[in-house]
Amino acid sequence: MSESSAGQWAWAEDPGRVMWCVTFTQGLTPEDALARYGADPRAARLLDYHHASSMYGESPQEEAVLRVGSLRSWSFCLEEESVTGALPATCSALSEGTETLSILRGGDGMNIFAHWRDKQCVERFDPGMPYTKPQPPRPWWDLLHDRLAAFPPQRSRLAPALEIVAAYIGAPLDSGTVDGPLLTARISAQRTHSPSHPHTTNLRPPGRRLPSPKPNPSAPVREGRALNSPYAPPQGANLGALVLRPDHVGRLDGDERAAGTVPTRLRRGGTILTSSPP
Repeated sequence: MSESSAGQWAWAEDPGRVMWCVTFTQGLTPEDALARYGADPRAARLLDYHHASSMYGESPQEEAVLRVGSLRSWSFCLEEESVTGALPATCSALSEGTETLSILRGGDGMNIFAHWRDKQCVERFDPGMPYTKPQPPRPWWDLLHDRLAAFPPQRSRLAPALEIVAAYIGAPLDSGTVDGPLLTARISAQRTHSPSHPHTTNLRPPGRRLPSPKPNPSAPVREGRALNSPYAPPQGANLGALVLRPDHVGRLDGDERAAGTVPTRLRRGGTILTSSPP
């Protein structure tokens, strides 16, 4: 990867930005995006990153600072120190009648990539984590899997996620855009829960299941998990299969289908992104 290309995503790999979330929605204006988040566009101000940072309060879990702009026919909304754009209710509202891509960098090490279409989640996973691999068809997983293989291991797994989104929508959300002036508004987050870790039904983390210890009735019950303890993601139901539309998928011949080696193709703006399943 060239130095100039790496500089595009410097904002996303900045260790000082420990938690952020960005959504991309087709066909919405920045003002429309703010309204679907529940903000009042009339109260928004045009602020750069430096001045917007002063809006963050001491309790970011109670409010979110939204910074919105446009990239071609897509709007984007970036927030830091909050995760409103990764919540199902938000993604459902944004994607009504269109499609939304959501990328979360969680402060606890959990990352989420999600694709929503018309209020339905069609693909959701933690990039690079095999136990969150969705059931097929999974075009975004396949594309990102191939891109991650070409990335240096010390790089953030979200930089290639931003790359494939940039190729899909036809423009990058680069550092110059993020740090420059964007329409900015603050809303009450009013979160009842944080995003859950993506589930899967076909893979589990490596290792074998050990017998569960018998509970001790006299022992006090502690909530949460100890610091530095290994994380075992929960098992859950499949999040749904993506239904590809004709304008998203290239033509496939019968031999490809019969052989079971059908490549994934995503078409957007005349560009076809291709990836063969791993």
